[in-house]
Amino acid sequence: MLLDKLLTFALATLFLIALSCEGPASETENQKDVPQKRTLQHEPAFWDYAASSNMLQVEIGKVAAEKGTSSQIRTFAAEAVNFHNKALEDLKVLAQQHNNIQLPDSLGAADLGLVLEFKMLEGEELDMHFREFVISTHNAQLKRYEEALLKAENPKTRIWLMDMRTHLQEEINSIAQADVAEAEEE
Repeated sequence: MLLDKLLTFALATLFLIALSCEGPASETENQKDVPQKRTLQHEPAFWDYAASSNMLQVEIGKVAAEKGTSSQIRTFAAEAVNFHNKALEDLKVLAQQHNNIQLPDSLGAADLGLVLEFKMLEGEELDMHFREFVISTHNAQLKRYEEALLKAENPKTRIWLMDMRTHLQEEINSIAQADVAEAEEE
């Protein structure tokens, strides 16, 4: 008999506790604490990377356009400067649409050091390093932009990313074709 009363009391207590809980409303409050799906807008590292990489392409392109030994490298570098300047301006417009995105306004120390290294190069060595730089950085950018495209929800940002991917791939192909043509001439 005592056991029945204890069991009834325990069940009644559990029932009252269950009623005192807010149920679904409580779940809604808990969901507010769960981070929402991360979008590109909430990834400042991507925006910093995109701006910095375009600034770096511009600065190194200027050096190669000025000091490159082959007209092909100088032309390619000048076109890269124009493209990446425009890409940077377009990126600034995209960033202004979001309050939480702030782009860097200058290159970091490591990038400035790389520009200085390029300024110290001469002749064929500059041309060769410029080709290698374009291929390696563009491959890295392609990977970052492909990842970013998966997170980009803003249509203008998606278009910018797709245009960048297309251009980067075209530049890689252009360098590769120039290398093949140069090898055939030798």
